[in-house]
Amino acid sequence: MILFFSTILMLIFITLSGIHIYWALGGKWGADEAIPSIKGDKKVFEPGPIATLIVAFGLLCFAAIVYFNAFDSGVKSNWFFNIIQTKGLWLIVIMFLLRAIGEFKYVGFFKKVKDTSFGKADTQIFTPLCLGISVISFVLIIIKN
Repeated sequence: MILFFSTILMLIFITLSGIHIYWALGGKWGADEAIPSIKGDKKVFEPGPIATLIVAFGLLCFAAIVYFNAFDSGVKSNWFFNIIQTKGLWLIVIMFLLRAIGEFKYVGFFKKVKDTSFGKADTQIFTPLCLGISVISFVLIIIKN
């Protein structure tokens, strides 16, 4: 069961990381819906390639956290990997749960701005995905313990 849920999470994180790398390299598919916007679809902010690559790297790190929790990698005696295994999944649970809840204006279940391209994509895809990531990560914690 742990391998099933871990594989799903790793594939999600690797896919999301790949999309961010694509955007950092100038790709346009999905980019209009990926940034919070206000009326008239004016973007709230414009992340540059470096910021987008940092997000991509963070998502790969999340995939690594899931990997180190799912598979016996032989590095459990290392203090760094021990911290990753004991606290990493909790970090994912909390971060993605907070993202799903949102900041009450542009993102999350309780956002006020809903009628933009981002708002619609956030309601239909991004927020449920974040909640799903959080729940699956929590299930992994329960299964492991």
